[in-house]
Amino acid sequence: MRNYKKTIVGSSLLLILLIISILYPYYGPSDFNHQVLIKNDQGDIIGRAPFPPSEKHLLGTNRNGEDMHWLLLYGAKFTLISAFGVALLRVVLGGIFGIVLSLWAPFLKSYVKDFFLTFRYIPSILIAIILMIPIVGDFNDVAISSIVTYQIFILIFIGFPSVTIFTSDVIDELLKTSFVQSSRLMGAGKLHIVRKQLMPYIRSYGILFTVQQFISTLHITMQLGLFGMFLGGRNRAGIMGYDDPPPKPASLSNEWAGLIGQNFSEFLRAPWSILTPVFGFFVVIVIVNVIKKELEENLYGMQPIKKKMKKEIDSNSVPYSSDQFKLIQK
Repeated sequence: MRNYKKTIVGSSLLLILLIISILYPYYGPSDFNHQVLIKNDQGDIIGRAPFPPSEKHLLGTNRNGEDMHWLLLYGAKFTLISAFGVALLRVVLGGIFGIVLSLWAPFLKSYVKDFFLTFRYIPSILIAIILMIPIVGDFNDVAISSIVTYQIFILIFIGFPSVTIFTSDVIDELLKTSFVQSSRLMGAGKLHIVRKQLMPYIRSYGILFTVQQFISTLHITMQLGLFGMFLGGRNRAGIMGYDDPPPKPASLSNEWAGLIGQNFSEFLRAPWSILTPVFGFFVVIVIVNVIKKELEENLYGMQPIKKKMKKEIDSNSVPYSSDQFKLIQK
């Protein structure tokens, strides 16, 4: 566990943030400290949302008069759970398909690889936008659960090819190792090889690739938010102050990408309404990148090698002092 200090600390911070967000209904205002107008003692309107950061509104408010820091805490659970769920499903489904492809259907690998190769040249955001167009618009007759399920399916589909190809390549390299070849010569079956020889490596690579896909999912959801495609659908009430029908869409779940997308046009008037969720993304991505780097160092042996080399240098170096030398007169 000594080699995973950063991973433990980073995971603990993300878990604390998730718990705080889940428990929001027990301590946070249900209306997100809603305030649209400010009036003086005579009843005259002296201020209108969005309000800048102040003692009453720590991170300012959006056009609807809702506190951004409350929205950030409330939407954190949807951002983290959806990103982690998509990443995990990508790795599990893509990993299983990659293992089957390498062990039971190697003759299909070249065809599958050529087909999936086309996804590398088409931007992921373009594929996501095209596939999500059917569910963008009026959701009066569509259940929210159906929208979320369809969106999750699309996000999984986008990352599925890269996970499959990566897993298949890793399995092919492991099959060339001496211990796997020995097991094959001794008559071990493919399931036995997967369970006994390959599973420790699959688990290590799986954890690392889940973290990588977590970051990838955060990126794609942020980009979708800028195009008005919010995870969980749109709020029918929209954003106040836009009279042109249809009303400007707002995020129904208040997940961070949706907060960026719905407030993007307010950048000049209320930059805090965008910078707040951007800062949230920045902190989470930095934490996950630190975890990813440490996992890569331990997986590929970089950290142990560095420590071993340092230990050998320290052991080989002998400190000398003046009393260890004697002057010889000729």
